Amino acid sequence: MKIGILREEKVPHDKRVPFTPVQCKYLLEQFSELKIVVQPAIFRCYTDEEYRSHGIVLQEDLSDCDVLMGVKEIPKDKLIPGKKYLFFSHTIKKQAHNQALLQTIIEKKIQLIDYECLIDDLGHRVIGFGRFAGLVGAYNGIMAYGLKYGLFNLKPAHLSHDKKEVFKELEKINLPNLKIVVTGGGRVANGAMETLGVLGIRKVTAYEFLHYSFREPVYVQLHSEDYYKTKDGSVFSNQVFYHHPEKFDCTFANR
Repeated sequence: MKIGILREEKVPHDKRVPFTPVQCKYLLEQFSELKIVVQPAIFRCYTDEEYRSHGIVLQEDLSDCDVLMGVKEIPKDKLIPGKKYLFFSHTIKKQAHNQALLQTIIEKKIQLIDYECLIDDLGHRVIGFGRFAGLVGAYNGIMAYGLKYGLFNLKPAHLSHDKKEVFKELEKINLPNLKIVVTGGGRVANGAMETLGVLGIRKVTAYEFLHYSFREPVYVQLHSEDYYKTKDGSVFSNQVFYHHPEKFDCTFANR
């Protein structure tokens, strides 16, 4: 099998890659009959030279590859007929703006494997927003707060080299006595709380959050049962909530 790593052509260009140089080298060492080539690009988080230094071949024309891997949507005119593609097509929710993309994929007899549809044996998605989405989301939220009120000016996360540099930026600031809400208990929420932890922000209970005043910034972690109630007054059930959301009212704005 020959895998081609695509250049991200959608604008603005995504800096992410399906495989890092180290991962490419590892795969080639593990599978003797595998070949991996990378389309040159100037806007990746990894440079062409970093791929070359790990023995990965750069190749502009990927038409001889069996599998083509990208991150974001591939422009319609860049799609090679009859190939197998892996990328986020953003069509699974019937997004209207990508209807033409999906039609072109069908017309060109392309096999699309959408990362959003990959699940494990328990039905859980294996690729999606996770810890780093929470880390960056919380950081950018704090950055936006500082800009809005003229309190501080952080370096945008996408211009930072890595997590260490992002967290170093947070050492520059002191937040006022804010009250922050984090919803959910998954990977994204945990990432957001990791960023808040770097700032030394204390976690409080929902009761304390609603009824107490603080001289320092604090945050509370809420779950669905904290801001939804059943319309008929019955006990909250996650299973019912996920399958029959119409049976619930949101109480978030009333708390």
